[in-house]
Amino acid sequence: MKNYFKLSYTESILLILTFTVLNFFNPIFKKILIYIHLPESMIFSISYTIPFLFLFIFISHLSQKKNKIIDLSFKISPWYVYILLISMMICMIFLNDYIISFVPKEGPLLGNMYKEIESFLKEEAKNPIPFLSTTVLLAPICEEVLFRGIILNGLLKNKIHPIKAILFSSFLFGLSHMNPWQFVGGFFIGSFIGYIYYTTSSIIDCILLHIFNNTFAILTMFFFINYEDFSENRNIHLFLIFIINLLVMTTGGIFLFKSKRNKK
Repeated sequence: MKNYFKLSYTESILLILTFTVLNFFNPIFKKILIYIHLPESMIFSISYTIPFLFLFIFISHLSQKKNKIIDLSFKISPWYVYILLISMMICMIFLNDYIISFVPKEGPLLGNMYKEIESFLKEEAKNPIPFLSTTVLLAPICEEVLFRGIILNGLLKNKIHPIKAILFSSFLFGLSHMNPWQFVGGFFIGSFIGYIYYTTSSIIDCILLHIFNNTFAILTMFFFINYEDFSENRNIHLFLIFIINLLVMTTGGIFLFKSKRNKK
């Protein structure tokens, strides 16, 4: 019987605390990269990736030391599964954006925080190639390997109930973004992607969904698409979104769960 890499709740929290501490050193990483005269266009991408690399090296060392296997599956699902996943993801994105709209963007604390995030994104978007490559490619790969491939997978291998494991790993995923808007989005979208990982056992599926979500978010930012019109007919829009989401998500969720059970 294979000795898989497992995680408890406490160990998962410690991993994210370690990751958070590493991120606080990002300004130092950037200064080092500037000092060695790396192109400015590469600094954002490299400094973003460094904390993940350190954490992955540490986890790999830990698993080898304890002679445990990190069970990452990079299998490709059938084409019709991706049509279903994209349809479900579109529903999740619109519902997620609607839920996030309830988080205040004004006030002495949240207002300033939101302005700082907007300023940061606008500044980084001035260099579109590294910004897009990081947001649309590097972030989905690094985050899915950590939060679904290592943390969620480790919790599931530890015989923690799938619902608890999915919700807990998604909570940590949202928390790692360190602002209320991405916390809500991270928890909500992360729970969906976590369920996909549980049913398909494919980290590739999770990465592709994450890429789709981030690409959609970047396009809305660049083209100034917003959902403030929802407020005019909030109840009608909420009802329509809920019905569409319920039908697609229920159908898709049942199909994926049955597929997983049939494989077993």
